[in-house]
Amino acid sequence: MKNSLPSFCFLIFSLVFFKASPNLPSHILNLQSTHKLDETVSVIYQNNTLFIKGIHVNGNLKIYSIIGNMIMDMNIQDFSKVVIPINLERQNLYIIRIETTDNRIFTHKIVAH
Repeated sequence: MKNSLPSFCFLIFSLVFFKASPNLPSHILNLQSTHKLDETVSVIYQNNTLFIKGIHVNGNLKIYSIIGNMIMDMNIQDFSKVVIPINLERQNLYIIRIETTDNRIFTHKIVAH
């Protein structure tokens, strides 16, 4: 019986809180982020060229080998359409890390063909 008391209290609290939630201020009820969460970045490595498309923002691009060695580090003015010629070793896995000036981070894994 002792174990059911906390569960019962939680149930009552939940019912009372959610019943009262329409009375809460609108800024508490609206939990949506002001950032676009559905933005995606496309990263493709083809014919010794890295293609990046997707976001219209400045930032930093880093390429790492799978064991953590940094291959490249460069600042990019606009990630909406980036073309970088780079020779990556075939059949190796690389991590592409994009850090934007508005503090978003995108990571992608690619296999060099």
